[in-house]
Amino acid sequence: MAVSSTSTATLRLAVGDLRIAHPITVPDAAVPAREIVPALQGLVNAVVSAAESGKAISCRKGCGACCRQLVPVSRTEGERLLDLVEAMPRDRRKEIRRRFAAAEAVLAPAGFGERSGKSDRELSTAYFALRVPCPFLEDESCSIHEERPLICREYLVTSPAELCGGPLQEGVTPVAVPKVSLAARKLQDDKAEWFPLALLMAWGRTRPKNSARRTGPEWVQRFLKGVAG
Repeated sequence: MAVSSTSTATLRLAVGDLRIAHPITVPDAAVPAREIVPALQGLVNAVVSAAESGKAISCRKGCGACCRQLVPVSRTEGERLLDLVEAMPRDRRKEIRRRFAAAEAVLAPAGFGERSGKSDRELSTAYFALRVPCPFLEDESCSIHEERPLICREYLVTSPAELCGGPLQEGVTPVAVPKVSLAARKLQDDKAEWFPLALLMAWGRTRPKNSARRTGPEWVQRFLKGVAG
């Protein structure tokens, strides 16, 4: 079996007040955008680590209040998550799909499929009020923690964890992490579209089928252009 070649380079970024130096490895071949998500995950992790340095983070395994928030997911991440679900054992895949169906039964009638022209803030508040758990949430912990969306990695708090469950999240103090994840929304085109993670299966039924293929370094350049923008 042929082994695909890769390229590794150290990215040096200035993101807000942070200075990041992070090695990144991507395939040399032309691949769909979802194939470089692991590299983007590592880059976002590096930014988050720099932002949280020296701070007392309250987030712990078993504290799943934030897993009932609206999680915006880009097309590229959505494609990778669909692949992740399809690769699960049959019974596991069936259970995860059941949870997504339950979430969709609540969210679709509430207008989250169309987003109803509301602002992101209005959508987030309305979503949190529904108390819909992420279909990947188990025992108040993320069951796909290593593959969790980029934006999930960027949400950390220093305030007491119990405050996160409040309806208006009063007193919650998030860490000021640069939202590098937003660049993933324009990775494949300039529409900057996203959908709620809990509607992954609904999105998958109507998602665009034409996926461009570029080399790993070309995808990274497109992502970095989005970060700079």
